[in-house]
Amino acid sequence: MFEIFHNFMSNRICFLIGGWLGLGVTIIFLTMIVRKQNRDERGWKIFGKASVAAFIWLIVIINIIAKLTGSGNYPLEQIGYHQYANTLQWVYDTTILVEIVAVFILRRRE
Repeated sequence: MFEIFHNFMSNRICFLIGGWLGLGVTIIFLTMIVRKQNRDERGWKIFGKASVAAFIWLIVIINIIAKLTGSGNYPLEQIGYHQYANTLQWVYDTTILVEIVAVFILRRRE
């Protein structure tokens, strides 16, 4: 599993895909926030609950990555630019995606 993670995070193509995905999800997220229907009390309540879910995801994924890289299998001195940047980029992308999905789920439920 560690080798798959290492190969994925060292790949330049994955870095470019993550960059474009990050741009897209950020624009979607900002658009969702500034829409008129989301600026009322109900909209902020939904975004607040979704933010808690995204924060929990962030804590979990960062701890998993720390366990993978800090377990002695891969010395931290050998981490390259693409692997470091790719990891941060995909953590950001998945956190925003969790937030967007949580907003859609909560909007349906409430």
